[in-house]
Formats: sequence, C-alpha cells, structure tokens
Amino acid sequence: MFILRKMIKIFNSYISFISIILIKIALRFNSHKLCGFILWLNIKKVKKIKNKLDNTKKILVFPKSGGFDDLIESFAEKKNTIALYLLPREFLKEIFWFFINQDNKSNIGDYFTKLKTKKQIEKKNEYIKFLTLSFKYINNFLKFDCYISFNLFYYAEKYFEEVCKNLNSKFIILQKESIFTPAEEAGALKIYKESNSKSKAYKVSVYSQSQKRLLVESGLINKKKIIINGNPRCDYSFKLRKFKPKGKTIVYYLIESNRNKNIFVKNKKINWKKLYNQTLQYIIEFARKNPSYKIILKGKNGVHKKHDFNKINLPQNCFFIKDGIGHKLLKDATIVIAFNSTIVLETILANRNLIIPNFNNENILKKRFLLSIKNNKYFACNKKQFIKKMNNYLKLKYEVKKLSKDDLKTLIYYTGNVDGKSGIRVQKFISGIYN
Repeated sequence: MFILRKMIKIFNSYISFISIILIKIALRFNSHKLCGFILWLNIKKVKKIKNKLDNTKKILVFPKSGGFDDLIESFAEKKNTIALYLLPREFLKEIFWFFINQDNKSNIGDYFTKLKTKKQIEKKNEYIKFLTLSFKYINNFLKFDCYISFNLFYYAEKYFEEVCKNLNSKFIILQKESIFTPAEEAGALKIYKESNSKSKAYKVSVYSQSQKRLLVESGLINKKKIIINGNPRCDYSFKLRKFKPKGKTIVYYLIESNRNKNIFVKNKKINWKKLYNQTLQYIIEFARKNPSYKIILKGKNGVHKKHDFNKINLPQNCFFIKDGIGHKLLKDATIVIAFNSTIVLETILANRNLIIPNFNNENILKKRFLLSIKNNKYFACNKKQFIKKMNNYLKLKYEVKKLSKDDLKTLIYYTGNVDGKSGIRVQKFISGIYN
C-alpha cells in the first residue's frame, strides 16, 4: 500500500509538472481556452465528502493544509447538498506571475497584495480578464456556484474575488490564520492596513473574536461580512474528551526555536533555542529511566528534520515523526508536552494532560511573544517540576474534567470552539450562502 501511494504521488507530480508547462504555452499564445482546458483536467472531486444527487451545489476549493482539514471536518460525516472540488493553488500562482512579471513583483507576496503602480494595476486587470475567460470556458464542462480560499491575503487568490463577480459566482474565505501572540497581532494589524487593499469577498469565516477584531480595525472588509464560526479542526480534539488514551504514550511537539521570525514579528533577539535544548534533554533523560513508556517527538514539516537528531543517541523508546497531522496523535497521548503553538489549545480541549515548558520564566519575561494561556497549572518552571508532573500524570486515572473558566477564556479567544460544533457552524455558513 505504501509503495502504491508513493507511485501515485510521483505520477501526480509528473502530471502537475506537464500541466504547468502547458499553462505557460497557453499564456504565451494568450489562449484562455487551452488554459481553461488544462485547469479543468487538474480539478479533482473530494471523494471523502458524500453528497446528495438532488440540488447539489458545486464548490471549487484552492486547497491549503489546515484550511482543507477544516472543510473535511465540517462535511465528512453525513450527506450534503455540497460537492467539493480541488484545484491546486500553484496554477493560479503561475498565471498571476505571468501577468505581474519579474519587473513588477518585488513588493508583492502573501500578506503584501496591494498594487502600487499604474502598470501593476493594468497587469492585474489583464490577469482578471484572462482568468474570467478561462473559467467561463471551464463552465462548459463543470459549472461552479462558489469558490473558496483560506486566506484574504494570498496574492494569487486575492484578485480572484473580481473574477467571481464577472462569473456571477460567490467567493468566500475560510480564514485559517488567526492564532497570534500579542506581538504578532500588532504586526498583523499594521500589515493588514498598510499592505493590502479592501476585500471584495462575499463572506469571510473566522475562528475567533480576536481575528474578527483585527480585520474590522484594518478596514479591509465590512464587519457584517465576517462570521465567527470557530476552528473546525478542534472538533476532533473535543470528541477525544470521551476517550481514554491507550497505553502510556508521551507526545512532545517539538518547539519551533525561531517562531518569532516571521512577517509579523522580526525580533532576532527572541528565540526559544535554550528552551528547546532543555526540554529535549529532560525528556531524553526521562525516557532512559523509563523504557516502558513510548515517547514521540513530533516535528513540524519544513522546520524539524530527522538529521537534527543524528548527533543525539535517542533511547529506543523515543521516536521522531515529521509527517502527518499533529493533532491526530492526541488520541493515544497520556501526556502532551507543547509550547506556544495551536496544539496547546487542542490538548486542553481534548482533556489530555498538558505540560508547557517554562524553565526560564518565558511566560513573564517574553510575554508579548507567547500565546496567552490563562491557566498556570500547565507550566513547568524547572526540571524538578517537569519530571514530577510527568510521573504524577502517568499514575492518574483518566476522568473527563469540565473546562475551567481560565481554559474557556483561552479557547474562546483563540479557537472560538468550546463545544465541538464549529464544523456544523461552517457547514451552515457555506450552505447558507445559497439561501
């Protein structure tokens, strides 16, 4: 099965490569029909989502990890009047850069979508016109009622909202980026305001009040168009509350040492390398003394690599995992060790024992650069506390606990999901655009 999946992946990569070449040819000859035909060949129906045959609405999605998981969580469990189709984002990017050529693109990218020169605006209009004709051609084979993107600030999809108006279709955003530290919130608001133009999207779904506030304050979109539905991926975590973890498994979601070096915060002095090394050292020591426990070191794709551990003699009960959806590991986790990431919130929602490393008083000294976790019981402020918490949690009998007031405040602020029903809300949100 693994070999077959690998072969399918290679085959799909080959098809994408050939398709991109053909798209370039279509652009050179200004052939919207050839472009539309190539795009149509690369559109795939989502088979995981069952739909009724009567009155089915077709929606084309420009997929992005995380956001697409939200859709699957929202629609997978029952038959719907919605049929989802996917078109890889790379095709829109290729077409976009053909029109906004090398000489004009120096100031354009994700979160920096505002066009500043007359030439850029002229090229944008050509891009919109070409895509409109291409998708009108696609409508001869497969007509879509709606189009979905996962971020207001993806440069190649930003102006697709104008294509949709030409097609008399809806363009909606399921905004997946919304969990920011206080420093990131300040940086995001500045970039939203200064580097982006007003959105013409039909509706925007956001996770939480915090993200809605940022969008409203930026002036990019009318607040009546922004709907808070919560994070559908957190529905899975909420469902886990009823299930006792199997065995004795500890999952450490590896710390991102350079989390604060991103487009919103560029503080070179703030990093988590010391904390990363301390946490890893303490876990390895614990693993050697407790060989009967399984310890998973979960890395983030593109951040952590297997060769990072080549110089470390990992105990046999320690396993490094890079691929796969991180929150799925919560199911069998007796203890979760995590820091300054979404998985902290998902762990709280899943009723799993959480430890947040805080060996250097990070939650006080570097507060602006951390997610605001209200409940102090999760913090381990030194090695002794860290080991003690692990030993105590491994002895505890599993019981479903109510979310505390502090936990509720944290989850509402960041995820907008404390009831496991965000998927239902997103489903109603999408279905509701046709009513």
